[in-house]
Amino acid sequence: MTGPGLFGAPSYALSLPDGTALKLGPLAADDAARLGEAIGAMDPWRAYGYPASALTRMLTSHPEGAPRFAFNLEGAVVGAAIIHTSWLRGPYLQFLALLPEAQGRALGQTFLQWMEREARGAGERNLWVAVSEINTGATRFYERHGFTRVAELPDLAYDGRTEFLLRKRLS
Repeated sequence: MTGPGLFGAPSYALSLPDGTALKLGPLAADDAARLGEAIGAMDPWRAYGYPASALTRMLTSHPEGAPRFAFNLEGAVVGAAIIHTSWLRGPYLQFLALLPEAQGRALGQTFLQWMEREARGAGERNLWVAVSEINTGATRFYERHGFTRVAELPDLAYDGRTEFLLRKRLS
């Protein structure tokens, strides 16, 4: 089941390593607006001058084959993700952001493990993500989870800066 059907359930129940429940589900407009404001104040979005209103628009749009997920932890929405389900023989993680209070609790790790299980189950060959050169923490995070740099994309998001395309081979 590649393409738009991948990651198509209304919600997913995951468990963090400490046993805490993490729910992935639809992102409500009010949560998207709140997250857009908070994430816009975080790097790399702040450094790129990416306005909260643009983040909110991105989080609330609903293009075919690019589901948006809210991270609901202990009753609070603490992050969001966007996955393009069909990109170069595997899904592309366009966006993953967690509020500071949710970082360091293995939400990102749990999400990537879930994403990989779903993609493998659908027979996909790759997972993809792009990160900014200034987002060194994200680069280290993805590399720790088996992603490798496959391309440098200078001036993609911002003149004078480079984005790295990372890939995790699944087969």
